Amino acid sequence: IPYFNRGNVKQDKRDFDGAMTDYSKAIELKPDFAPAYYNRGGVKQDKGDFDGAMTDYSKAIELKADYAPAYYNRGVTKTAKGDLAGAMADYNKAIQLKPDFAEAYYNRGCAKYEGADYNGAITDFTKTIELKPDLTEAYRSRGNAKQRKGDFEGAMADYSKSILLKPDSAPAYNGRGWSEYLKGDFDGAISDATHAIQLDPKDGHAYGTRGWARYGKGDLAGALEDCKKAVELFSKDPVSSAYDQGMVDFINGENQKAIDSWQSAIQRAASLKRELQPWIEKAKAREGASHSEGQSAPEQPADGQKRASGFTPTENASTDVELITEGKQ
Repeated sequence: IPYFNRGNVKQDKRDFDGAMTDYSKAIELKPDFAPAYYNRGGVKQDKGDFDGAMTDYSKAIELKADYAPAYYNRGVTKTAKGDLAGAMADYNKAIQLKPDFAEAYYNRGCAKYEGADYNGAITDFTKTIELKPDLTEAYRSRGNAKQRKGDFEGAMADYSKSILLKPDSAPAYNGRGWSEYLKGDFDGAISDATHAIQLDPKDGHAYGTRGWARYGKGDLAGALEDCKKAVELFSKDPVSSAYDQGMVDFINGENQKAIDSWQSAIQRAASLKRELQPWIEKAKAREGASHSEGQSAPEQPADGQKRASGFTPTENASTDVELITEGKQ
């Protein structure tokens, strides 16, 4: 169909409005042409119209029940809207229809990761790697899941493999750096976070990683500088901003502000409670001590001071998984 083909060309050139017009005309001329609905859904998805995209993907599925890519991309839109259960159902169907669909395993792993099913995520990322060994995102995302489980050595191996495949991957360097921090290798963490910053100067996670590692080494000035920079870069991310703002407040001896910042992060992302509660308790203890002494002083770390016992702060590790969208037909 000429309109459909012209829509493909326009979509390739990122002329989304023109592509949508052509796909709509193709649908008008041939209402049972599933690929036109599918491709128009892709354009709507690219424009951020997830509801419209889901409607088109659903129509494509109605017309072609074995349309694995349509199930897959509808799963992507559901994930973007926070419907993890719906997304999982669509990824499952896509895999059922196409058992070697590496990207479907990958995105299902992402959904499991977001649902805190880290074992399930690792299984799916491993299957992805089996099917597509050069997919760097799969190694990095599996590293993220291993990191969340406390398998820092395994995480570092996956981040290193991701770096080998994509040497300019700032998130992979940062992820490895955060695993090094969690293992107490502050110098290694600082080195990798610095490399991540060189690759992407706007990576707030990397500044956060380096800041927390510098704090671990007792470099309060460096830690303060980096965490402030992270907060600045996280202006549109209230969770990450509050996370690192808490450290800024903590270093400055503003214990109640640190508590408020960390509690704000927890309110927005309940999964962070396990990570931040030890720091909140430490800030409370310092606040109580300062009241009894009648003063509040900035933090003075002991030699070799490390994170609070049980603290596993993975938020700074750039652990967000990245969904992969199937291309047009």
